[in-house]
Amino acid sequence: MMTRVCALAAGILAASAISVAAEETCGGIYRVRAGDSLSLIADRLYKDVGMWTAIYRNNIDEISSPDAIRVGQVYRMPCISGLPLGLEGGQPLSDAALADAAPQTAGAQLADRQAASARRRAGVDVTLVAGDDFRPFTNRLQMSSGLITDIVNRAFVATDDVGLHKFHWVNDRSVHLDPMLSEGMVDLAFPWKKPDCAAARDTPLCSDYVYSDPMFEMLIVLFTAKDRPIRFDGNADLAGLRICSPRGYQRAALEGPGQGLLAEAGAMLMQPPTSEECFRRLEDGTADAVALNEFTGRVVLKDMGLSDRVEIMLKRPLSIEGLHVVAHRSNPRAEEIIAAFNDGLASIRESGEYLRVLDKHMSSIWAGL
Repeated sequence: MMTRVCALAAGILAASAISVAAEETCGGIYRVRAGDSLSLIADRLYKDVGMWTAIYRNNIDEISSPDAIRVGQVYRMPCISGLPLGLEGGQPLSDAALADAAPQTAGAQLADRQAASARRRAGVDVTLVAGDDFRPFTNRLQMSSGLITDIVNRAFVATDDVGLHKFHWVNDRSVHLDPMLSEGMVDLAFPWKKPDCAAARDTPLCSDYVYSDPMFEMLIVLFTAKDRPIRFDGNADLAGLRICSPRGYQRAALEGPGQGLLAEAGAMLMQPPTSEECFRRLEDGTADAVALNEFTGRVVLKDMGLSDRVEIMLKRPLSIEGLHVVAHRSNPRAEEIIAAFNDGLASIRESGEYLRVLDKHMSSIWAGL
C-alpha cells in the first residue's frame, strides 16, 4: 500500500514538474483549431484581441489573408510581454526578453507619457487607436475589423520601416485626437478626415497634426426623413436646419473640404455621441437631417430598421472626404511613422493587394445592405 502511495505521489510530482516546465516557456508553435480566428487566438494566447496583428505579421508567409486561416495551419507565436505560455517549441522564460505589460486602452492608465517606452520594451513599436462606431470602416465584429482597419494593417505589414503595430479600441472618438494623440497615449489614430489646410493652415487640426495619404474617399451626404422632405438646392437652403452629426465627426465636418460649410450656411449642428442617436432624432422630428458618410449611414439605418423611411440625398453631397491615419506633431516619430505608412500604402496599391481588399470588403458591404 505504501509503495503504491509513494508511486502515486511521485507521479503527481512528475506531472507537476512537466506542467511547471511547460508554463516556464514563452512563445512557440500553435496549430489552428476549428472555429479559430486570429482575434480569438490572440485573445486566448495573449489575453488581448489586438495582438492578432502580431500573429499575422509573424506568419504572413502562411496566412494569405487575415480572414482565410485554415484548420491545421501551424503558426509561430512570438514571445511578447511573457506570453503565450506553455506552447510547444517555446523558449525558456529566463531567456526571453520580458517587459512591462502593454498599456491599457483608455483612461487615466494611458495618461503617463512613459507608456511609449513601456510599449517599446514590450516589443510594440507603433500603437493605433480606432473605434467600433464607424462601420463599415472600423468595427471589431466585421471582417478584418472593417475595411480601413484591414488597409491600415496591410500597409504596416508591407513596410519594413516600423516594427510591431497594435490596435487599441476606444469607442469615444472625441478623445482620439486629444488627449490620446496629443498626450502620447498612442502614436496614431484612424480613420480621420483631413481639414482644408491650404485655406486654414493655422487651425490646430492643421498645425498640430500630421496626416497620411488618403486611404479611401467617401461621400458626406444628408439623410432626411421621407415624410418631412427638405430642399437642398444650394448652401443657402441649409440655413436654420437642425443637422445632426455624431460627436467626434463634427470637427472634420466643419473643417474638412468646403471648410465651415454647415456653420457658414447657418445650420444648427447637433453633436450626440453616436450615429444611432442622430437617426433617432431624425425619426422623432428633433433633427431635420443627419450629416454622415454614405456607407456608415446605410449600415446604421439597416440595423435600426429605418432604411425605408429615410432619404439619402446623393445628388448633392456636402463634400467628398478622404480617410487618413493621423499623428500628433509632439510625437518625435510622427513624420517617420506617417512616411513608413505611406510607403506601405503605396506598396499594396502597386501590387494590386489594395484593390483586392477593397473589392472583397465592398462586395460584403453591399451584400449586407
